[in-house]
This record gives sequence, C-alpha cells and structure tokens, in this order.
Amino acid sequence: MNLPDVLNFLIVEDLVSDTFLLQRQLKKICAHPEIRFVDTEISLINALKTYIPDMVITDFSLIGMNAFDVIRITKNYNSKIPVVVITGNLKYEADKARLIESGAEGFFLKEPINTLNERMLPLFTNILETQKDQMDKLRTERRKYDSSKSHSDFLREYTFGEKNETIEKKENYSFIETLSRFFKK
Repeated sequence: MNLPDVLNFLIVEDLVSDTFLLQRQLKKICAHPEIRFVDTEISLINALKTYIPDMVITDFSLIGMNAFDVIRITKNYNSKIPVVVITGNLKYEADKARLIESGAEGFFLKEPINTLNERMLPLFTNILETQKDQMDKLRTERRKYDSSKSHSDFLREYTFGEKNETIEKKENYSFIETLSRFFKK
C-alpha cells in the first residue's frame, strides 16, 4: 500500500532545526503532506481543536512537557489520532514500552536521519491499513470542521452593495446588532 498523496501531520517539536528535518523526511513518504508545528502544551491543544491531523509526531523531551503528556493530551482530545514518538536521544529508548502502553503507535530514533523516512513508512502504512475506519472518521471530522469554519468566516465578513462595502462584526456588537446597523444606513 502506498501512502495517500495528502496526509495531515501535526509535529510537536521545540527545535526549529528538527522541524525542518522531519518535514523533509515526511515529504519523502507523502507527496503533499500538510504539516503544522507546535511547541507548547497550549499550542498543541489549540491545534488539535482547529487542525484535526491524521497523525501527531512528537519529540520525546520538550520544554514543559514530554511525549507522555503529548499522548495523554492527544488521546483525551481525540482518541482516533495516532501518535508517533521520534527522539534524538538513546536514553529514552528504555521508555519505548511505556510509550506504547500509553497509546503511542511507534517509537523511532532520529538518527540516522537520512533513513528515518524508510523506517517510518512501514508503521504509517500499517496505521492507515489497520485503522482505516478511524482515519476515515478523522477526515470526516476535518471536513465538518472546515465546513463550519468557512460558514463562521462568512458570518464575520459581509459584502453588500455596489461598492462592495465590507461590514465586519465588531467585538462590541452582536450579529443582529451588526445587521441592524447595516440596514439603518
């Protein structure tokens, strides 16, 4: 099985250089990956609510949290999202079994980085094959969210009249107040 051309990844990493390395490896196994990066707990929570990734890829040790925290937060938000742990430090290999017990789908050492894509491909293929129903549900959730987001974006901005005047909802005005102000003109 080949991976789909488009997959949505959320990378939890606090080193910018490592985010670029991971991005390059993901592009080798997926033609058009959609990749978002976060580096804090609050940005992880926000991304899980607004992005709905196909997979979360996390470093083991991060500033203010670790892979166990990322797994817990991800699984509490949406248990269908697989989490893969990638670390550059061998000392965390002893935690591999605990990570799997906690809900991680897999664990990889970053080095050698030039073969990381080859090592991840069988796991990603397995996830997509064995968890097809869950992955389909994630895509459905993402489509629903994207649809509702586009509707809410439409409600924030209105285009009326010949001059294409734009009336934006102000913080002080409700939707109804904004419309009534427009029609009073």
